[in-house]
Amino acid sequence: MTRVDFEFDAATAIPLPGADLGSADVAHWATEAAARMADLHEFAPQQTETLARALARAQEAAATDPATNVLTYEPAARAWAPLRLTLVESEPDAGEQRQYLWPPAVLAPRVRPAMSTGLGEGFSSTVMDEDGRGSVRWLFMTTGASFFAVLGPLDPVAIGLSAARVEVLLDTVRIGGAPWAPSERLDVRSLVAPPADAEGMWAV
Repeated sequence: MTRVDFEFDAATAIPLPGADLGSADVAHWATEAAARMADLHEFAPQQTETLARALARAQEAAATDPATNVLTYEPAARAWAPLRLTLVESEPDAGEQRQYLWPPAVLAPRVRPAMSTGLGEGFSSTVMDEDGRGSVRWLFMTTGASFFAVLGPLDPVAIGLSAARVEVLLDTVRIGGAPWAPSERLDVRSLVAPPADAEGMWAV
């Protein structure tokens, strides 16, 4: 897997350094990142300290994760949610695509077309979990490569606003210098309908 480059709004997203940051520097990085966000949103000192601890924990986990991880913030809903971006040099087959976009959920996922300037045509899926929280998934494919994005879990009230901000971020992703042409394996016709067997998902 390869780390993903993108543009982001510093007021609503904190990319985690992952393997690029040594363990001895995590606390200092988290404190500074939390302070910058606090200045932008006038967080109280206790909120800033809580954010710094959360960032440190998230970075410790991200240090061994080959994906790219971002902590997102939606000011209108005061909601934080993790975003995981994964680029792989393979293409899921039709069944794996459906399993990823139609995971087991309380309600049938809402699947719709998605568009990114750099990643081309794809699909997104809004999923509600048993605990009442939700997540949003995106899938883009080109010949020999696939891009997955997962936002959440987060409270339902924040899903729409947070997902809209993520789609702005996804529109800035550039891989290989040229826009992706859709893979011939992207199962456009059946992805908007529930699969006959939606058990499991393609783990990324």
